[in-house]
Amino acid sequence: LNCSGEASTVTDALRWLKNMLGDSIAVKVTPPKARSKKEAALVLKSVKPIQHAALVNYLDRRGIPLSVAKTALKEVRVQHKESKKNIFALGIMNEDDGWEIRNPLVKSCIGPKAVTFIRGKQTKPTGIHIFEGFMDYLSVITQNEGKQFKDDVIILNSVACLRQATAYIKGYGYTVMRTWLDNDLSGKKATQALKEFAATEANLTHKPMNATYTPYKDVNAWHMVKLGL
Repeated sequence: LNCSGEASTVTDALRWLKNMLGDSIAVKVTPPKARSKKEAALVLKSVKPIQHAALVNYLDRRGIPLSVAKTALKEVRVQHKESKKNIFALGIMNEDDGWEIRNPLVKSCIGPKAVTFIRGKQTKPTGIHIFEGFMDYLSVITQNEGKQFKDDVIILNSVACLRQATAYIKGYGYTVMRTWLDNDLSGKKATQALKEFAATEANLTHKPMNATYTPYKDVNAWHMVKLGL
């Protein structure tokens, strides 16, 4: 809580734990899979600002300017324990000190799977945005001419992390929750679950943003079409 800029007294910590472990949200989604042998064999070797030409090109193809990507992502190098092969990828840190990594060929996680919380520009904001992945988040930032959200943001990194997300929201005092989840079956189920959760919170309005990027699968696909990519 302290690292996220939240109040972090014992009372606050107990409230957060109660929210995290409670049964206030009932959602049937696929639980995080056990880490595969391949994932477990990957070791984080270095973290630095994005500069690898292949990663910059990958961002270009997804319609994300380097200046925008650098506000949230790093260039990470991971190594396979046995083959010693190096993999360069875009990475974003999650709230359990793990790294969500991605390049044109790899989409994985180093360490625990968890959400990423991004503090908004406004102190004690009234709104929260929920994205499924960091490409969707960066797509909206790009559409907004690089301007960061005034409200807080949660990147799920997996719809299986919904309970973690609601623990950040429950009892905080947000009045608007905007969701930007995928237009596929799992995304629709997660959106419905968050709608039901919002109904349990006093004064919290749920605003699904799907109409903005329908009929495309997700926010980044819509963004790429708008850019002619």
